[in-house]
Amino acid sequence: MSLRERSLVLPRPTRDAPRPTPPPGPTSADVFTTRGLFREHGDAVARWAARLGGPLLEVEDVVQEVFLTAHRQLPTFRGDAKPATWLFGITQNVVRHRRRRERLRRLVFGASTDAADAVSNRPTPVEMLERREAERAVYAALSGLADKYRTVFILFEIEGLSGAEIAELTGLHPTTLRVHLHRARAQFASRLERTLGSGARP
Repeated sequence: MSLRERSLVLPRPTRDAPRPTPPPGPTSADVFTTRGLFREHGDAVARWAARLGGPLLEVEDVVQEVFLTAHRQLPTFRGDAKPATWLFGITQNVVRHRRRRERLRRLVFGASTDAADAVSNRPTPVEMLERREAERAVYAALSGLADKYRTVFILFEIEGLSGAEIAELTGLHPTTLRVHLHRARAQFASRLERTLGSGARP
């Protein structure tokens, strides 16, 4: 089962001959506003939230919290890092905190009834059921990884980012990134095998 998915490729702007006043690109003032950041990076933040958070977190809620946090922190952002790198760090923190809250909530109140109701009230074909079970197994295996391994694994294997792109987003040295990815792959494979094996037993 391959986990790599093609990342979204945005069309490059064409460089036509200068016709009367082409639409200007975003200015630095526009980029460093909450609205400008959302327009430029909203889709990427949603993908990061979906991949890092897994099926139990609401992507829209995560995205909203990310940009609310960005709005509060924007006055202190000096531009030392790229906006995408800065937003990725915020997304990581938001997802990490929400996953901790969800784990605590599940320990106290049990499994999410909302997720169970959504599945039980919507009849699905066999293919959708198999896909859901496979996704559950994948995220169960991912949940057992340390954050530093889980993040690089998701970005490389699922998001399809290159090592250079991941290093830029996370700030990891390429050598450290390779070590984390190697360990993440080994641990993921072991945990996935155990997850699938336990599900296969009667």
